[in-house]
Amino acid sequence: MRYRFNWEDTLFNDTAGLQAIPVREQLFYLNLQMSKPIDHTPLRSYLNTLAPLDDQEWHGLSEMLAIKPIDKKQLFLAAGKRCKTVGFILQGCFRWVKNHHGEERTFDFAIENEFVTNYYSIITQKVSEIDIIAVENSVVACVDADKLLKLFDSSMSWQKIGRHLAEYVACYSMERLVASYYETPRERYEKLMETTPELFLRIPQHILANYLGMTKETLSRLRNVISGGGGR
Repeated sequence: MRYRFNWEDTLFNDTAGLQAIPVREQLFYLNLQMSKPIDHTPLRSYLNTLAPLDDQEWHGLSEMLAIKPIDKKQLFLAAGKRCKTVGFILQGCFRWVKNHHGEERTFDFAIENEFVTNYYSIITQKVSEIDIIAVENSVVACVDADKLLKLFDSSMSWQKIGRHLAEYVACYSMERLVASYYETPRERYEKLMETTPELFLRIPQHILANYLGMTKETLSRLRNVISGGGGR
């Protein structure tokens, strides 16, 4: 499972109000509005793969969660703002966008059961240099980053979870750095097809092409060559 760390607080002006409503009631309310049932238990299940959490330890997090629906194309992370929120995607898909001299470049994606936050911004307290945009109508379980960091010190299980997440961030960042220097567009295409093939059904082709560093026409030809068993 991948981690995606880039969350911003600019669209969570109502987080305090949401936190005043029990998570179960938030989920019930959202279920009335969304076609797919929403359940925050995937977050607990995932955290339990890192370290077992008893009911009391889980309650320490669940009471801080705010369930946030995000519309397709909605900008929820703004470049120039400091990140204060950690999110876990319950439903939906997001893309990471960097605007360089007026040219937009998509360089990462996140889907269900992945985290999204700007870990670098949280730790350094510097502003984000990227935007994140919802590719689909989405739902995210959100928690205040400062409160989560304090929670990591509350028990041995939470300490293990915090350590595992930090270790993965370091490994993922190094992997991405090396790939940016040595992977060809075709290699990026093949890796994406191997690790997250569903993105090819969920992401518009022009965004995928932008992510892979090629034109839509080149992507279309590449897909035809690969699907037809063509060689390198």
